[in-house]
Amino acid sequence: MVKILSEVENILPLLVTLCPFAAALFVPAVYKISRRALNWIPFITMLVTAGLVLSMAPGIFVGEEYTYLGLHVTAFGYLMGIVTIIVGLAVTAYSTHYVRSRDIAEPWRSRFYMLMLVFMGGILGTIFSTNLAIIFLFFEVSTIVSIVLVSFEKAKFGTAFEAGYKFYMLSGLGAMFTIISITLFYAASGTLELTDISRSLLTLSPKSTRLLDYGFVCAIVGLGLKAGLVPFHAWLPDAHAEAPTPISAILSGVVVKTGAYVLFLIFFASYGAISLGKIVPILYFLAILSMLFGAFMALAQTDIKRLLAYSTISQMGYIVLGLSYGSSLGAEGSLLHILNHSIFKVALFLCAGNLILQLRTRDIKMMGGLAKCMPFTAFSFIVASLAMAGLPPCNGVWSKLLVYYSGLEQVQFVPTAFAIFASCLTLAYMVRATHTIFFGELSPRHADINEKIDWSTIPPLALSILCIIIGILPEVGLIIVRAAAQALVALI
Repeated sequence: MVKILSEVENILPLLVTLCPFAAALFVPAVYKISRRALNWIPFITMLVTAGLVLSMAPGIFVGEEYTYLGLHVTAFGYLMGIVTIIVGLAVTAYSTHYVRSRDIAEPWRSRFYMLMLVFMGGILGTIFSTNLAIIFLFFEVSTIVSIVLVSFEKAKFGTAFEAGYKFYMLSGLGAMFTIISITLFYAASGTLELTDISRSLLTLSPKSTRLLDYGFVCAIVGLGLKAGLVPFHAWLPDAHAEAPTPISAILSGVVVKTGAYVLFLIFFASYGAISLGKIVPILYFLAILSMLFGAFMALAQTDIKRLLAYSTISQMGYIVLGLSYGSSLGAEGSLLHILNHSIFKVALFLCAGNLILQLRTRDIKMMGGLAKCMPFTAFSFIVASLAMAGLPPCNGVWSKLLVYYSGLEQVQFVPTAFAIFASCLTLAYMVRATHTIFFGELSPRHADINEKIDWSTIPPLALSILCIIIGILPEVGLIIVRAAAQALVALI
């Protein structure tokens, strides 16, 4: 049973959401005081935000839900908050090195930090709400800001602008379908609060049920686009490849997961009223298509960032597949994979950023033998690659096994077989990339590279070590995930 919280406890969701927005307002003033301090504003902000998020943990783990001014933190939303904090800390720490290496000068540096903070605030507002209107508002704020960030680097203005424009056009289309979906849900249930929709299912008329069906199909299109599911994925490879490396990591680690978060919050809230026999097969099909298409396309890439972008599409298929089963085991597997994927994929993107900064190329064919001169990046990349392929002792093995087991539990043998096959493809393209980049003969042009421990290597190293910790001690991740899975399934 959910406990009634005191007013002091209730204000925490608002403080967490406002913290990045407030910090963004102070960026210009900090620049005038100290340029060195400016580089640390995003990281310090995420540390403070992390402290506020963690202060909600005691209540969340005993079944409490935090509410304040339309914000509503459930255990599911709290899991997404933990994911956002992990990604935010890693990316903002890495950004202190990245902006110096890319020679981003004022006023662009201040704008970059401000936009990054506004983006984080938008994501936190999205995941700390169960009201469709508030979710849409915050998600669109984060989307608009991320479009600008994708197009941020002037050095490659043409390709980056093209990627941002494609992202803008498709996001607009996704927003239109999302608005239609919200309208249909409101027409059917008379409320925008998802927890109230789930409670009102017994009184819905056949007409209202049809409206929910149409609304959820529109949600699949609108939010499937945000999540990068095939065939709504066209923006993702270009945006991930052309964006600044910290933004690529955020897009893969947080944005696509938030799209899946909203989609399945709606799915579980309306589970008892929508036509499952017609809609669930659509989700199965999109999951299988995303897993296989993303894996095959990644297998064909020589651009390191495009390879990682297509692998994100493939990994999102696992998340969608497990949640589509509508079971506790499937929810645990998918939610654990959300956590795991955010950790190892951000590590991979930051490693890719280090390679690009050192070699000035994204073509893996131009690399080779780099394990000798970039040992920290090599270690992080290898560990994260094993995690994504689902091999022990890394974290990805447990979330994928739970998805496989939940498929067998639901007697869904065909989707499970495709999921296992996609993992084999993942192992193939990551082994190929790892061997091409880090082993073989070192080019004389790269012989003078000498990597050291700094803010370019610490974040991916920390994330790769976390992959191993969760791989050896899966309960570390499952403690958070189980509460979120129970809250999600409880909506049915």
